[in-house]
Amino acid sequence: MSQVGRDMSRGTGPGAALLRAGRVLAAMWRLGLAEAVAYRAAMLVWILTTTFPLVSLALWYSLAADGPIGDYGRADFVAYFVAAFLIRQLTASWVVWDLSAQIASGDLSTLLMRPVHPLLHHLMQNLAALPVRMALALPLGVLVLVLAGGISAAPGLHLLLVPLAVVLAWLLGLCVQTCVACLAFWVTSSTSLFEVWLGLYMVLSGYAVPTSLFPAGLVAVVRYLPFHASLGFPVELTIGRLSGPEIAAGFATQVVWLVLFGGLARWLWRRGLRAYGAVGA
Repeated sequence: MSQVGRDMSRGTGPGAALLRAGRVLAAMWRLGLAEAVAYRAAMLVWILTTTFPLVSLALWYSLAADGPIGDYGRADFVAYFVAAFLIRQLTASWVVWDLSAQIASGDLSTLLMRPVHPLLHHLMQNLAALPVRMALALPLGVLVLVLAGGISAAPGLHLLLVPLAVVLAWLLGLCVQTCVACLAFWVTSSTSLFEVWLGLYMVLSGYAVPTSLFPAGLVAVVRYLPFHASLGFPVELTIGRLSGPEIAAGFATQVVWLVLFGGLARWLWRRGLRAYGAVGA
C-alpha cells in the first residue's frame, strides 16, 4: 500500500483531509437540497416574483411589431428575455438576508462553533437550491418560448462558455451580498442598503431592457459595471450577440469585479468578526 493509502486508512494526511472535506460538502449539499425541496412552494412564489423579464418581453415584443428596435427584432427579444429570466434564476442567492439576520440575532455564534466556515454553509445552501429552482423555472421559460413561436438564437461554440459566465456571475452576486450582509456587524438595516443595489441592478444589468438599446454614451459605461457583468453579459453570450473581443472583455470585467468584491467581502468579514466578538454576541 502506498503512503497516501496508508495515511487515508489511518485518517491522516492530505488525502484523508480531502476525503473528509468531500464528505462534509456532500452532507451540506444533501441538507440544502432537502431544505429546498421542503420549501419548494415558497421557492415557486419567489420565482413568480422574478418574472419581470417576461413582463418586459411582452412590452418589447409588442413594440417591435412594426419593425426592429435598434438591433432587436421580435424573435431577438424573445431569446433575450427568456435567457434573462433563466439566468436570473441560476445566479440569484439570498445570503444577504440570511447572514444579516443571523448577525443581528446572534445566531451566527452557532454557525461559528461548527467545524465548517459559516460562509461555506451559506454557499452550499444556495448552490443546493439551484436544481429545484431550475426545475420550477425551466417549464415556464419553455412555455413562453412555445407561445412566442421560438427564438432566433443559433447554436454555436459560444455556448461552451456560457456555464463559466454563469458561474462567475453567481459568485459575483454572492460576494456582493456577503459584503452587504457583513455591514450588519455595524448597522441595523444592511438589507435596506441592498435594496438600493437591487434597484440599480434592475436598471443597469439588462434585466428590464437590453443594455445595447441604451444611449451610446451610457452603453460604454454600463457594460463595464458589475450589474451588467452579473446578468447582461451572460445573457448576450447565451444568445450569441457578442464578438470575440466583446466576450474577452466581458469575462475580464467579471473577473475584475469578482476579485474586488471577493477581497472586500473577506476584509469586511474579518473586521466584522472582531466587532461581533467585542460585544459578546
